[in-house]
Amino acid sequence: MTWRYIATRMNGDGTETFLNFNVPLSNAEVNPVVNGHGGVKGTITPEIASLKTDDGEHIFVPWWTAIYAEEDGHIRGGGILKDYDDEAPKLQLDCIGHTGYLTDTRYTEVKSIERDDPLKVSRHLWEHTQARPHFNIGVEFAGAETSRDMFIGDDNVTPTTTPTKVTPYVLAYYQTHDLAKEFDLLANIAPFEYTMTHEWNTDKTAIRHILHYGYPRLGARRTDLRFVVGENVVEQPRFDIGGDSYASDVIVLGAGEGSKMMRAEDNAANPGRLGRDAVIIDKSITTPTEAKKRAAAERKLLSGTADVTEIQVRQSDHARLGSYSVGDDILIETAPGWSGIREMWVKILGIQIRPESNVTTLQIMRAEKVSK
Repeated sequence: MTWRYIATRMNGDGTETFLNFNVPLSNAEVNPVVNGHGGVKGTITPEIASLKTDDGEHIFVPWWTAIYAEEDGHIRGGGILKDYDDEAPKLQLDCIGHTGYLTDTRYTEVKSIERDDPLKVSRHLWEHTQARPHFNIGVEFAGAETSRDMFIGDDNVTPTTTPTKVTPYVLAYYQTHDLAKEFDLLANIAPFEYTMTHEWNTDKTAIRHILHYGYPRLGARRTDLRFVVGENVVEQPRFDIGGDSYASDVIVLGAGEGSKMMRAEDNAANPGRLGRDAVIIDKSITTPTEAKKRAAAERKLLSGTADVTEIQVRQSDHARLGSYSVGDDILIETAPGWSGIREMWVKILGIQIRPESNVTTLQIMRAEKVSK
């Protein structure tokens, strides 16, 4: 595999200017993810003249410079420079994935929504942002175009019935100051999944940034690939079988105080073991719909079954880099252990690529815990 790192300057009008096609990044990490930002990290040492402008300043400027990791012509990930640490002669770069651009970005108008599609509303956040001068980073959309028509801020989670009371979902300059947070809220309400990819345009003169939507999910169950301990999985994965992974009754407490606090519960009808409580407190939850969905999601995660959070995968014919994507379900075959698990379907939530190593780290979760 041949890797190179490309630096561009984002012009704020949807275009980019190429600055350098061979940034000498070492100890690089490339991290595409589902429902998150990911990005690119790495170190440059020593100082190199080609990475400076005519006035002697280096080309790496937060919220202006972007870095892309390309492997044999395929862009495996990218990000916008958020922070750097200048410890001469080292320069450490931390680039956040392009979805992170919405973090701390505000809404500049007022929009009150009672019934709409959360996925469409999430696209509106990008359209609103990129219509502002200097805020266009060229994000395009692909995949699912709709999720479901529902009451965004209703008092009844069933979208086919008319609620007795509707709390509008409001986007406003006086209260909406973090569109990334709003985007994730809408993803949870639908729910839908998303990821950002980057690819060359047809004549390789520009890089496209594509926000892929999946409703109800991204990826697919891959029966053509497998992860096998001793074959392409470097070591036996560590399974979490602790008591903290189980709860039969989940209560979510959101915005408000005392008896007026936003509240929802999700309880197992027959847990098959002793009952256990889990209390989730999240003041960002402001609607009954959101509270109910959060309670159901948390109890699904707290099923008490053994789980695994990551594995180390070596390049092989059964799982080459680029043959699987975030969102995919893939079967793990393991050696016997205390968990008693020999096979498990897992969903890939993130891929941490270290180009200087033949081993890739996958952030994963038991598939049925996140299946839609």
